Amino acid sequence: MKAKLFLQFSFLSIALSVLLGAFGAHALKDIFNPYCMEIWEKSIFYQLINSIGLALLIVLQNQKLIKQKKTTLFLISLGIILFCGSLYALSLSISFFEEHHWMKSLFGPITPIGGTLIIAGWIFALFSIEKN
Repeated sequence: MKAKLFLQFSFLSIALSVLLGAFGAHALKDIFNPYCMEIWEKSIFYQLINSIGLALLIVLQNQKLIKQKKTTLFLISLGIILFCGSLYALSLSISFFEEHHWMKSLFGPITPIGGTLIIAGWIFALFSIEKN
């Protein structure tokens, strides 16, 4: 995959996090309990911060300050999708399908996998800094 695709993903993810933040603040505020709203807002935060970081990595790669590593971009992108997506799904499933406890067990294990991918991506980024 080209860096341009990851840059497009990061910009789309930033826009989506703002959209989901507004949706949560207006449409879900009366539906979600405080715990579910906390999960939703945490997902927005991590999606936004890592999406901005992803865009920054691409800029740094283009400036030759860090080595071009598609693995780093892939790990962070997939981590954002799995980590944040599972948190969104978890908060929705708790709120709307509380009697279906199996849904919580379905989304719960995905979250740490996504988080681990994000952490691994940033560690890869750390080791890709050019030595001048």
